[in-house]
Amino acid sequence: MKYVKVKFISTFAEKMGKERIYELNDDATIEDLVEIISRELEEVKTKGVVYVNYRFPQEKQVLNNGDEVLVMPLYAGG
Repeated sequence: MKYVKVKFISTFAEKMGKERIYELNDDATIEDLVEIISRELEEVKTKGVVYVNYRFPQEKQVLNNGDEVLVMPLYAGG
């Protein structure tokens, strides 16, 4: 098992709290984590931006023990 710290920003933090620790299987990917989070925060799939260790993750990126994941809503402005 591995542990990943997830920090939620803006309206996502209002719903989920600022930070949570998730326990994941050793082969868990970023997609697996997003699926787990979406059980409580459905809009993360359609309106969320996710970074792993302050970088945009690659598709099907496997998470490592101790990774820090940032989850925030899409922003638009002008």
